[in-house]
Amino acid sequence: MQPRVNPRHGRRRRGSLTREQIVDAALALADADGLEALTMQTLAARLDCGVMTIYGHVDHKEDLLDAIAQRGLADLRLPQPLPAEPATVLLAWGRALRSVLIAHPSLPLIFLSQAVIGPGIFRGVEGLLGALARAGMSPATAVHAIYAVLTYTTGFVAWEVPRTRLQPESQYAADWRSEFAKLSPEDFPLTGSVLTELATVAGQQQFEVGLGALARGLAGAGHV
Repeated sequence: MQPRVNPRHGRRRRGSLTREQIVDAALALADADGLEALTMQTLAARLDCGVMTIYGHVDHKEDLLDAIAQRGLADLRLPQPLPAEPATVLLAWGRALRSVLIAHPSLPLIFLSQAVIGPGIFRGVEGLLGALARAGMSPATAVHAIYAVLTYTTGFVAWEVPRTRLQPESQYAADWRSEFAKLSPEDFPLTGSVLTELATVAGQQQFEVGLGALARGLAGAGHV
């Protein structure tokens, strides 16, 4: 939690704010209200400081977004010890990443809009490369496998959040049924037969279908 200033004393005193506090507050604001709600003005109001105080700690909006993304990824936890097979390592990586992206729904949009590179990224890549090397995959092959899972998971969560996270999954299912009810069922016999399944295409079941196929394919192509 970021400290709040006592309203009787006005804004917080100069020098009492850290970059870490700014980043934590920005991540919380973006996750709660959406990335579009994150402006320097709204962040300054949240922190009871002036906009120029924030610019004393971040260079520009892109710098702040990069810091938010790296802060969010710091919450990622892989199972320990990691599995011994390439496919299961990649499955664990994708599942752990999805959990973090769901917890911080602002992150997928940041990853899709700008490059995020920093010490935490290198540490994560190094750990995954080590696990995949122990499972028999070369570093050159492994790094492409890591990023294949990352881009799939990022895109999937960006698809998933507005459909089954910002509203109940039951509402998503109801929307499919409601729209199909406006049509002539005889024109869509095959689609009608999988209407229940269509309600699951933005959740855990669909994520596992894609992740499993991707992990098995990458492991089969790169295991030596």
